[in-house]
Amino acid sequence: MDYRWLQAQAFIATIAEEGSFLRAAKRLRTAPSFLTRKIAEVERDLRTGVFDRTTRRLELTAVGRLVLPEIQVALRHSERAWELAHYYGRLLNGPIRIGYSPYAQESLIRALHRVDARQLEAQLVTVADSPEPRLEFQGATTPELIECVLRAKIHAGVGVQPVFDPELWTEVLAREPFCVCLPRGHALTQKPTISARDLHGQTLFWIRREMHPGFYDRMVKYIRSTGARPLYQEGPSMTQAIEMVVHGLGIALLPNSAVRLSRAGVVFRTINDRYLQIETVLFTKKEFMHGVLQDLMQFLVSHLRAVKPSVQ
Repeated sequence: MDYRWLQAQAFIATIAEEGSFLRAAKRLRTAPSFLTRKIAEVERDLRTGVFDRTTRRLELTAVGRLVLPEIQVALRHSERAWELAHYYGRLLNGPIRIGYSPYAQESLIRALHRVDARQLEAQLVTVADSPEPRLEFQGATTPELIECVLRAKIHAGVGVQPVFDPELWTEVLAREPFCVCLPRGHALTQKPTISARDLHGQTLFWIRREMHPGFYDRMVKYIRSTGARPLYQEGPSMTQAIEMVVHGLGIALLPNSAVRLSRAGVVFRTINDRYLQIETVLFTKKEFMHGVLQDLMQFLVSHLRAVKPSVQ
């Protein structure tokens, strides 16, 4: 394999993207004269020009236009191979990075933090000499976690459905109903459970759409399908939404686990619509689902599903 040609491909692609030897050299942190010399060597080997320098603008020749798309594909594959090597290096040598959404089921997040690394090491049977794994966690919105997993910045995410991407492997861990937080004395407190239709006309504190646009839109669409038209107010957090209810500014739609945040002056009622629920899901890249990572995912699914007997 001619390694000079591999380097030259990166030079050709960068020069073509920048449209200038000077700008390309600046981006590559090298001298323009070095790039000029290297491209001249390539053109000498090919016995044809790659760039046309006779015009005022730097342009690709017919040969340059022919090879550039192939070079760009090759570079993308090379970057992916390098990314994959780095990814597995981090996986084998630790720490294992897992992100989770603040709207993922709380009991699962607590269980995730309590994972015994020694149990995990015993599960990772594919690499006998790998060091004891360490887990590191970070919180982020589900869309942010998806982006981090796709870019191999973290190994896996625990987020909220929908998680739609053809590159991702997903596994549902738990389903949690919603509840409504009401001010004490509100008319809806007379009901043992509440339906989506009961939300009609209510000032409803609800998550910010940017927390998870797909999830937000799915829930709002379903509530609308029941004929209910609440007045949505986007709350910055569950605790702050409850504070709004305490002060009589409306009611709040929250995960059922928010009951633990109960304050004097509020009452919680479960939503009885089975379509109004939060699905907590574990996800990672499909292309990494073998070897060590597959062992890790199987271990986490088994460990986290055991947290709640009602998980389907």
